[in-house]
Amino acid sequence: MGIIDTIKGVANHLPGLRRPERYSLFDLFMDEYGWAFTTPDKHMGDLYTYHQAFTKNVWVRRCCMVICDEMLAQGFRINNPNDNKVNYERVNYLTDLFNAPGGKYAEETFSSMIKQIVPSFKVTGDAFIEVNHDKLFDKVPNGFKFIPTELMGYDYNAGAWCIRNTGHIFEPENLIHIYEPKIQIRGSKWGTSLIDTIAQNIALEVLGMNHNKDIFENHGLDPRGVLNFDKDLERDVVETNIRRLKKQKNKKGMIAVQGANYQQTNNSNKDMEFLELIRYSRDCIITMFGVPPAKVDIIETANLGTGSGESQDKNFGKVLNGNCQVIENAFNKNLGRSGFQELFEFIREDHEDKLKRAEIEDKQLRNGTTFINEVRSNYGLPPVDWGNVPMNYSQYAIATSPENLDSSILITPKETEKDLQKSLIMERLKGLY
Repeated sequence: MGIIDTIKGVANHLPGLRRPERYSLFDLFMDEYGWAFTTPDKHMGDLYTYHQAFTKNVWVRRCCMVICDEMLAQGFRINNPNDNKVNYERVNYLTDLFNAPGGKYAEETFSSMIKQIVPSFKVTGDAFIEVNHDKLFDKVPNGFKFIPTELMGYDYNAGAWCIRNTGHIFEPENLIHIYEPKIQIRGSKWGTSLIDTIAQNIALEVLGMNHNKDIFENHGLDPRGVLNFDKDLERDVVETNIRRLKKQKNKKGMIAVQGANYQQTNNSNKDMEFLELIRYSRDCIITMFGVPPAKVDIIETANLGTGSGESQDKNFGKVLNGNCQVIENAFNKNLGRSGFQELFEFIREDHEDKLKRAEIEDKQLRNGTTFINEVRSNYGLPPVDWGNVPMNYSQYAIATSPENLDSSILITPKETEKDLQKSLIMERLKGLY
């Protein structure tokens, strides 16, 4: 039996449902020794820290909002790329499902759901969405509900997600889990938070702000001032004045001390270190989220990255596409379990150079490396009858068909555009009759 026959035989007997865990050594190992790598649910203290970073740090919140706004700006669509005929009933149902995930009379909308999913996904590392199904129509989803991460837990005995510290277990088709996957085995069921990476930077910023706050609210002398007591002054007098200064509440009052000199020191260059610390923390945060400075309204020159605004938009478009893909895959996998072939997808903003693309396509059409219908399909346009043959302009000819290139209709450079259009019409008529 030849190799080709072997391949054909395998292709004709493909499994209807893939179950790779049956033959996975890793899954067999985890079935026997997985208990050694189990970790408890995410600690409430860690989740509180994540939420504080989102609500208290302006750059963390702004980066999340930029990603949300960019996703929502273009909207979404329901598409079936594997079928030329659109099932409008199914498309309209899914469109309404995403537009009103909580039903017609609930407050939840598509935008409010995305503004919950993205911060939870990026800040806590996990985003959970409960999928409700219609009881009359089996396996048909009729609603989505966002679940905060602090309510979720993992039941290792049942091998499923559950409401924390309860017996309520989610079936796989009833839950969507969007997360930043870990690269370590311990705690791999949970996602990893971006805040863990930039936590030290945020802590430095908070400590720096607290330090300067204490200086601004200093109940006593300016820390740049030096109070010099006379060396012959009695110790009791010195301690009495120090105690009086500690009790002094007037920050801008005048101090009068007998036998003491007050000297104002010069400002140090380190007085500006706090601002540098703030900028450093800000740069680390927006770098971690992959958001260009201009997107978070930072206007500086030659400090944060290089390149034009167009190049930064292209780079951010790649970051945004990756985030969109993660969310789309999670929803589409769940829709596939319910028998839907339609796909949910965000409408991406086109950052490409349209003029450059048109020039490349024109050259490809002229040298015969592509067809008219191939170009039209890339723009979502319907095919034309005469668009499946190469148009070799370099030889001033249009091939009537790929099989009969020698009998192509020659067109000299002297012929007008009307003659070319007439020739195309004649070829089309020949195909019809």
